[in-house]
Amino acid sequence: MKGLRQIMLIGYAIMALTMAAEQPDPIISSINDAYQQAKAAIKKNKGMGNEMVTTLEYTVLGKGKTTESLHFYFNSVQGTYLLTDDEDPHFIYYPLYFVTRSYNIGKQKYYEEYLFDSSSQRLLFVSTQDYDENGKRFDRQLYYHDGSIYYVIGPASTSNMDEFVIYQADDLRRAFDCIIRNPKE
Repeated sequence: MKGLRQIMLIGYAIMALTMAAEQPDPIISSINDAYQQAKAAIKKNKGMGNEMVTTLEYTVLGKGKTTESLHFYFNSVQGTYLLTDDEDPHFIYYPLYFVTRSYNIGKQKYYEEYLFDSSSQRLLFVSTQDYDENGKRFDRQLYYHDGSIYYVIGPASTSNMDEFVIYQADDLRRAFDCIIRNPKE
């Protein structure tokens, strides 16, 4: 009887651990939900004026001509926001929520997606298609929480790469802000 009780307790413990392991991570679930909502908004708002496309052409030394295409997806919110003392505080604010970036270096084609929280403008998610040192293509998804990497799907990332991705996302957000506020420049 005592052995049966121990076996049942072990069985219950295994079932509890299995059920706990099957519970989705709430942070990853909320980021996945935000991603799906962003993709649905992009599809719904196609042609509504909440997308800005920028194409850049330049040469990469030793690799040739590169064409880079950036798609910025944003909402428009009317409000008051003071950027600096000498700027007009009345404007329509455009919170960025999604960016796609595609480009080539030589014959290799790259694609990246950046998901931002539209209210805080913090980076939530990055998806990249990249190449390893042997030229083999791979996908990587990076989930962010409180400004740092939370979870990675795909090849492990290095701390330098993590810093670069955050820098790249901030740079894209700043470029969007600059272009949207100064469209004639």
